[in-house]
Amino acid sequence: MTLSKYIPIVVITAFVLFPSCDVIEDPIIPFSGGYNIELYGNPPVFQMANTTGKNILVEDFTAHQCGNCPPAAEIAEGLAESNPDRVFPLGIHAGNLAITNDDYPIDWTNEDSDIYWDQLDFQANPLGRINRKGGTGNFFSTAEWSEEVTSELASETPLQLQVKTFWHPSAGNGQLNIHVNGQFTSGGLDGECRLAILFTESKLIGDQLYYGQDPEHVTDYQFDHMLRGSVTGAEGLVVIVDALEGEGFQSDYTFNWDPEWVFENSSVLVVASSENGEVVNCLSHHLAE
Repeated sequence: MTLSKYIPIVVITAFVLFPSCDVIEDPIIPFSGGYNIELYGNPPVFQMANTTGKNILVEDFTAHQCGNCPPAAEIAEGLAESNPDRVFPLGIHAGNLAITNDDYPIDWTNEDSDIYWDQLDFQANPLGRINRKGGTGNFFSTAEWSEEVTSELASETPLQLQVKTFWHPSAGNGQLNIHVNGQFTSGGLDGECRLAILFTESKLIGDQLYYGQDPEHVTDYQFDHMLRGSVTGAEGLVVIVDALEGEGFQSDYTFNWDPEWVFENSSVLVVASSENGEVVNCLSHHLAE
């Protein structure tokens, strides 16, 4: 999913936070993109963030011909269930084991998953990244995920994120307005801050190799939290540079919905990253809520 899917109007603002009011806006426009302000009016104004913690992105590099990958997905799901609204799995189908054939006919890969795969210093399934700790090329084995998640949950972040979405089903195949607000409430960030807006989908059914099952070729395996595409591209777009405490940003988009995706099973996953690629904070928003 690329920029060709956008409505060609964008509203991006940087602002300074004050506890006694909402925002003072100072427009910056580092790229062209798509919020249809003429059709939908001014984007919403966000209040002061009331969260303080750092959320965790668990990127699970998986593939349908990887027989050891289903247990990794179960580990990621367990971490999310143990830490609701704090840990967000992302199933990234990529690599040689993600290719299609007669037994595994569905191509779950996409441009964004290929970009993430190419970032890894060592490519294999299953592997994972935990908040891209150590940079985008770094990775952790499944045995390390729990410890790394615990460590990240105890760490601090200067940035808090908020997301609002508005669904307009009667516009073509449907249009989704996405509004992302970031507030540097407890410190600043040197260098560029990038924002990636990703789409995930769950309850997808397909073929999966699963060692230890009988038969090992599972024809009705359920894939959850699968990366389906993005608004901004996998690496995101720069929203603010050398952010100071009290500053923030807001990004607004109108997205033409892909009719192959089931809206009720989909989520928007926003990922803010630093100049070295590590995740500053992230947040998932289920669209049916």
